[in-house]
Amino acid sequence: MSTLAELSLPRAVVVIDTDRADAALAASALVAALAETGTAVGSLRLGDEGPVARQALSAAGGDHDVLVAHAPGGLLVPLDARGGTLADVGTSLRYKGVSTGAVLVSSGGDTASNALALTAEALARRELPVIGVVLVLADGPGVPALDRLVTAAGAPVLAVLSADADPTSPGSQGAPGFFPETWGTMAP
Repeated sequence: MSTLAELSLPRAVVVIDTDRADAALAASALVAALAETGTAVGSLRLGDEGPVARQALSAAGGDHDVLVAHAPGGLLVPLDARGGTLADVGTSLRYKGVSTGAVLVSSGGDTASNALALTAEALARRELPVIGVVLVLADGPGVPALDRLVTAAGAPVLAVLSADADPTSPGSQGAPGFFPETWGTMAP
């Protein structure tokens, strides 16, 4: 079993909402979990200033081991005036030699398997690996069938978070809900 501190992560991790889950929460939780391991981690919310691919390329050159980037919307939602998407961000980073992987964020709802499968397929066509899935669950019946989601995404479930979690609050012990045994799959 690997721990977060023992892993070789890609230089950039793009966090992608697949079905109206909270990608910002998942990205914050991922940043907090990585920071707890001593990993120098950068965080970037895309879409606020200029072309998103340029934003990501600039941030990837920063003084950190891993850049966690996220944006509102899904993989192919236009985020800037040029129509740049998270897919464009991932392919631009990879093209420039920055190892890049994607973490898919899901609500685990009725259409989660379909949304995960479609997003994973679109990423595979762009030769961008899916590192894993983070579930952000609202109050409800509980955790969905994880094996179904793993199969759909082609990657392990890395964490199950509550939609009202605050992963950055002091004493939160990072991001409760992360499964250290699945982090061994996170390689460039």
